[in-house]
Amino acid sequence: EFDHVGTILFNLVVNPVTGKVYVTNTELPNHVDFEGPGVYGGSTVQGRLSESRISVLDPAGPSVDIQHLNQHIDYSQLHTDPGANHAAINAQRQHSLATPVQPVTSSDGTKLYVAAFGSAKIGVFDVADIESANFENSFDPTTESANYIDTSGGPSGIVLDEARNRMYVMTRFENKIEVINLHNRNVIGTYELHNPEPPEVVAGRPFLYDAFATSGNGEASCSSCHIFGDMDQLAWNLGNPDDHVTVNNLPTPVPLSRASTFHPMKG
Repeated sequence: EFDHVGTILFNLVVNPVTGKVYVTNTELPNHVDFEGPGVYGGSTVQGRLSESRISVLDPAGPSVDIQHLNQHIDYSQLHTDPGANHAAINAQRQHSLATPVQPVTSSDGTKLYVAAFGSAKIGVFDVADIESANFENSFDPTTESANYIDTSGGPSGIVLDEARNRMYVMTRFENKIEVINLHNRNVIGTYELHNPEPPEVVAGRPFLYDAFATSGNGEASCSSCHIFGDMDQLAWNLGNPDDHVTVNNLPTPVPLSRASTFHPMKG
């Protein structure tokens, strides 16, 4: 049994050579309070409500080694900071991976590929880095992200065809299979799948899952807490003691009643 692997565990794969298990997961620090800047409250979840990670399980230990995939993010930079450098904050998301779902390894156990559902990317890692106890210092996403593979959006599944040097990726936003040449990492073919969903569902899906479009640092989306449209089952205190009570001017049909104010400490 392995403890403290992560808050939300998505998928796992066993390295065929080392026997170690790679678990894609997110860590949600709900012990940190408040959605405001934290000036009065003393803490904030802004920009750091869901860390994308790979947890390496070693059955021989047994042990758990946590690898944070987005350690390039400067969590001290808040969008609400006076004079915040928004260009620098937004630049961080170019190198981020959000919602890591399916992992696959190469047959020789040297490469790990991870579908980042919220980033339209496939993360590509050397297993030597992922299994390294010095991952925090040896892996720099700002440079290593050049090896990531771009997709059209919402990559949810991967199949490797090493004999043909191909990768097949299910892209959920467009409901297609993309064929990627692993040699140059270009998409060389797309195959659209039948989809019975109405257009408004298809068009709306990225608003829930696309962390690049909805997150300043590219690590979190609405689905980070609303896991696949459900809930993370965690208790959050998302009040804001740095804000003030405002008037509720929303119209409400009679005879329904409504609160006359919005209180920032909503609990």
